[in-house]
Amino acid sequence: MNKVELLNQLLISKLIEDLNDPNKCTPGLYQAARGIINDNRDKLDEIPTDSLDSLESRLISKAPFKLK
Repeated sequence: MNKVELLNQLLISKLIEDLNDPNKCTPGLYQAARGIINDNRDKLDEIPTDSLDSLESRLISKAPFKLK
């Protein structure tokens, strides 16, 4: 694993941890998570669409604010 992959893995782990913390869960954090998702779109393309739709629905339902 190269340093960029390691950094990406650590960043994703920390984002997931912060998304589960109501004190850190802000619209800015969701935007950062969306950026990571966009940066890793090629890996996500291998995941079935219905799984991604389910994940998106769960994230939106847990958000302590309205997402547009």
